[in-house]
Amino acid sequence: MSNLENTILVDLARKLFRGCTNFHIEPDSVKLMTWSWQELFVDLTLRSPVIKKYPISTELSRIFLKKLINCIEPVQEVHDNLYAELCRAMNNSAIEDYCYRHYVISNDLNNIITMKETKNMVVNGTTGMRTWEAALMLSDWILCNKELFSSKDVLELGSGIGFTGITLAKFCEPKSVTMTDCHEDVLQVLCENVDINFPSQCKNRSSDGTTYELDNTSFVPRRHPRYDNNHGC
Repeated sequence: MSNLENTILVDLARKLFRGCTNFHIEPDSVKLMTWSWQELFVDLTLRSPVIKKYPISTELSRIFLKKLINCIEPVQEVHDNLYAELCRAMNNSAIEDYCYRHYVISNDLNNIITMKETKNMVVNGTTGMRTWEAALMLSDWILCNKELFSSKDVLELGSGIGFTGITLAKFCEPKSVTMTDCHEDVLQVLCENVDINFPSQCKNRSSDGTTYELDNTSFVPRRHPRYDNNHGC
């Protein structure tokens, strides 16, 4: 596979993993989406071990695959596996309260942060149940400045479901990461996301939170109190 073919594959895989359906494919790129390219794309995405274990939204998969097939059909023969995955997505009509999104780090499909989250803006009175663009931008800055966090104790206030803290713990070698939020449902999903991304960690529960021992890094999701800004009588 040429560098350009690989770049196109990784770019589309990133969009699919994140549930992004707003994408454009240049005509010259479609010419490179041969039968073998399409087969590899399906194998590395929808049929990969991580997607089988933590599937992305079937609704977003359906929209993505329809758009991809519509781009390929006028130029190339569409691979049977793409049609099979589209049929699979169309046949699954279950209502999804949560789904999984997978965030590719440094354009490497082997470096993925998997997040359980919701597609909704607000759930149970909180906006903390999804990964927001600000978390992605902050994580990108952190990855560009890893040396600032190496061997440091890091406290994150308002961690939400944990993307930034998990990214930092996974790639920056801090001494410890303490993540906090005030909503119990958010903390529950945060702990699930830590379990997903660090499946072999040692875990200890206490009244202060759950402590995960990740090699040389200790990792603690905790509840912080709500603050009331109303000081009147």
